Amino acid sequence: MDWKDVVLWLLAWGGGLAICGAKLAYMLFGISSEPPDDPTALRAWVRKRKWLVISELAALPAFASIAVIVGKLRAWPLEGVVLFSMLLGALGFAFFLDALRTLVSRRLGLNQGQGGANG
Repeated sequence: MDWKDVVLWLLAWGGGLAICGAKLAYMLFGISSEPPDDPTALRAWVRKRKWLVISELAALPAFASIAVIVGKLRAWPLEGVVLFSMLLGALGFAFFLDALRTLVSRRLGLNQGQGGANG
C-alpha cells in the first residue's frame, strides 16, 4: 500500500461521508427538532437521535474500504471509486437497517399475525 491508496481511501471516505451526511440530515429533520416535555419521551428522543448518527457514521470506513478494494481490483478510475463509495453509503446501510429491524421484531415477537413484507 502506498500513499496513492491512502489518498484514494480518503477520497472514497469523503464521498461516502457526503452522501451519509445528506441522509443523516434528512433523517434528523424528519424527527421533531423540539425535544418533548415528557421525560420518558425525551430519553427516547435523545437515544434515537444519538444512535441514528452513530449508526450512519460507523459504516463509513467499511464503505470506503470496500469501494477502494473493488476499484483497485477492477482498475477503476478515481471517480468510479468515489461514486461506488457513495452508492454503498446510500444503499448499503439502509438495507442493513431494514434487515436488523426485521430480525429484532422477529426476536421480540412484534410481527406475529401480520402479513407484511418483512413477516
